Parts: sequence; C-alpha cells; structure tokens
Amino acid sequence: MVRNTTGGTGHKSQASKFQDKSKQSSAKTRFVKEDGELYAYVSKNLGNGMCHVMCQDNTTRLCIIRGKFRGRGKKDNIISNGKWILIGIRDYESVKEGKLENCDLLEVYSDIDKERLKSQVSNVDWRKFIENDCAITHVSKSDAKNFEFSDQRMDDYTTIMEQGDANPIQLIIREGTVEEEEDLVDIGDI
Repeated sequence: MVRNTTGGTGHKSQASKFQDKSKQSSAKTRFVKEDGELYAYVSKNLGNGMCHVMCQDNTTRLCIIRGKFRGRGKKDNIISNGKWILIGIRDYESVKEGKLENCDLLEVYSDIDKERLKSQVSNVDWRKFIENDCAITHVSKSDAKNFEFSDQRMDDYTTIMEQGDANPIQLIIREGTVEEEEDLVDIGDI
C-alpha cells in the first residue's frame, strides 16, 4: 500500500510507514505467565483510557488502558464491550473501601486467540466469557425469519389492504373560489 505522507485529519498517524511489518499476523497468543495476571472481558467502556472489566475470579475491576493500546496502537486493539483481554493486577496499590481495584491492560485477544484460549486453557470457566462476547450474535436463523421491518406508512398501507372494501376511502371536495380559501389562512398561524 502506498504511504500516506500528506494525510488528512489524523490519517497520517495510521500511514503504512508506522505499521510494524513483523506483527502482520498474531502467531503467538499470550497466556497467563505470572501471578497477578488474569483473563477478563470488558463490561463497560468509561472513556478517558479506562473501562470496567469482569475478571475470571468474578470481580469487577477498573482497567487502565495503557498508552500502547491508544493512539497508533488502537488500530489493531479496539476495545469494546465484551472484548476478551488479559489484565495485570496492581499488587502495590491499596484498595480504598467502596472503590474498585485498579488493573492494567496487557493484551487484547482477537477471534483466533479466543479459540486458542478455549482449547488450551482448562482452568478457566469460559461460559461467562462466551455469553458476553461481542463477536457472537445470539439470533438463530429461525428467529431471523420472524423479523419484519416496516415503517408507519407501510403499516397504514397494510391495514388498508387487509380491510378491503369494508371502509371505502371517501374523497371530499369542497367547492369554493381561490379567494375564499386565501381568506381562511391566517398569516399569524404560520
């Protein structure tokens, strides 16, 4: 692809000259290596580089999105509700009562990585992750056939067609001259 050297509003930051050629495909999936690392999914985006995550230990934490995943790094690491991530717990911080524990974002998983995690990691209950996954649609094909999209005009037309000749449409024409009708219009009402 041709490099975007002139760019538009913010498009130069995503030019091909900034792409890392070695990261074309994620051949390696990062698994939990140390204590303090947990699998989680995003339950709520807060903005300003923060989100609420539900961890594998059924605890809601406040996740701080590091700079690596913002700006130019955001292109391949879009964080949305239901996205699977790896977080690092901040052991060095004390938790205030009534506040959520802080954690850091370490990895954002793609769909290929999710399949690898489900097959290779057995000590995690993936059911709650799958239920809240943003990529899975819960509408079956039989349910999709039962949907009918219409607007108010189409609904009115359908009811008229179903009624048939029961209520014929009547057209009422009033007789009068143009000057009489103009007298009825008040400029103040407009």
